[in-house]
Amino acid sequence: MLDAALGERISIEVNKAYRELNASCKPIVRSNGVKEWTVLAGVVAVDRMTNKLRLISIATGVKALPDFLLVRSGGRMVHDCHAEILALRAFNTVLLRQISELAEDPALEQDLVVRSSLTRSYAIRDNWELALYISTLPCGDASMELLTADEDGATIQDDDPIQFIDPSIKSIVRGRLNYSKRGIVRTKPGRFDSQITLSKSCSDKLCMKQSTSILNSMTWSLMEKPIYLKYLVCTSGQDCLEKSFHERITGDNFVPLQFLRCSEGFVDAKQTDEEQPSSMSSVKLFISKRNVVEEAILNGVKNGFYTKRSKPLRKNCAPIVSRYAQWQIYKRIKTDLPDMSYLKFKASNTQRNDLLCNTRDRLSPEGWINTFRDDLP
Repeated sequence: MLDAALGERISIEVNKAYRELNASCKPIVRSNGVKEWTVLAGVVAVDRMTNKLRLISIATGVKALPDFLLVRSGGRMVHDCHAEILALRAFNTVLLRQISELAEDPALEQDLVVRSSLTRSYAIRDNWELALYISTLPCGDASMELLTADEDGATIQDDDPIQFIDPSIKSIVRGRLNYSKRGIVRTKPGRFDSQITLSKSCSDKLCMKQSTSILNSMTWSLMEKPIYLKYLVCTSGQDCLEKSFHERITGDNFVPLQFLRCSEGFVDAKQTDEEQPSSMSSVKLFISKRNVVEEAILNGVKNGFYTKRSKPLRKNCAPIVSRYAQWQIYKRIKTDLPDMSYLKFKASNTQRNDLLCNTRDRLSPEGWINTFRDDLP
């Protein structure tokens, strides 16, 4: 009963924060009367002693950029703007911001992060457990059972080459093609007539993070140990989640999730086939009680900063959760960091990279398809 009540409380907390977002961060009703929809996600810390909730981040979004557009990014464009991925990016930004403040003032206390006097690294306070709320099942493997053949998920033969981005890698399928096939890696977006992103589905990314942790390369290097989600909160589909997460990958490094149900529906969820996905994404970061940052994201950059792809990106276009913004905070924390690019730094983290490679091999035994190598100095 406690877990059931916890799922409801987490859902209410995230949805309440969504209702308080500025209108510019939300779907609209278009001039032709068509209503837009989106997905909502949020990261919530649960106090294991008091059961008190501490909201860390919320995010909305259903879009991912075509891979070829990242050629001008320099870390400033957010490739994957699906809600749950943005919420986790925001979580890492909150960690970086709290750590940055601790690095500047060792006497300061933060509610999420504590500094170790022995190792000079950081840790989440022992009282916190982490939950991820999503207003619908994550795209990819976990939601395939809900599809029918007329929902852009054509029924095709298992060896039909149309479903593969790389015909030599049959363990990665494009979007919803061959929707009845389970337990494989899928790329975004679901629609076959959309431009290729090469970004993996949210089911695949979340599954990987239960092996590799929800930390990114920067926070991984700062924290004493990896951090994992304990709870995943969704309105339905617990059986689908169980199959997609706990039957696809197991082992010493995999941390099982507890799936919590909630009943509260998301006000801007998709209700009818006539509704259209919103192009707008958003994030809201609860860094502290007095420091809350909200941002709308369109086409991978801050809303209002987009330029046509024939032109360079505008100054200050990088969202607060972008690789560029996080890298600037990280370099302020690590004042002794050698002069190297982001990708060189990322490659130097051999323990994390080995774990990533091992997890990818288990999810896609026939190989992996990388996205654009988005580097910055």
